[in-house]
Amino acid sequence: MPNILNYSIVGLEDFNISFERYCSPCEIQKYCKYGKNEPFTVLINCSDLNRAKEKIKFEQLQKLQKKEDVSVTYEELVKKVKINLQNIFSQLWQEKIKAQKNEIRCLDTHKIDAMLVAQQGQDWWQDFNSTMKAINNECEKIV
Repeated sequence: MPNILNYSIVGLEDFNISFERYCSPCEIQKYCKYGKNEPFTVLINCSDLNRAKEKIKFEQLQKLQKKEDVSVTYEELVKKVKINLQNIFSQLWQEKIKAQKNEIRCLDTHKIDAMLVAQQGQDWWQDFNSTMKAINNECEKIV
């Protein structure tokens, strides 16, 4: 079930990602706190995304300044900085979704077969990653 996550803007720089379509009563989910009446949602703030990017940029610039010749300008160093959005999205995934595994039974290997959890987790991750790319594009328009 790819691309079934919904996101909406809920503030100037806030986006709400809803896992509502995942919350249908099934064997795995029937024990979860979240369901149709109260779907699992995640709040993403553009400022958080931008801070994460700036932190990575700063860390890479510090490393480059130590390695590069002193004649290299700041602008040239900035051009060499590569920000991997996948790492930022993965960190958000770990903090905002995987950390809720007690509430999201289908992502808890202690409660459900590890193969089912792995498959479900991969499906959710792909959808979350695609949604985060769209949100990131929207955030870049705002900034």
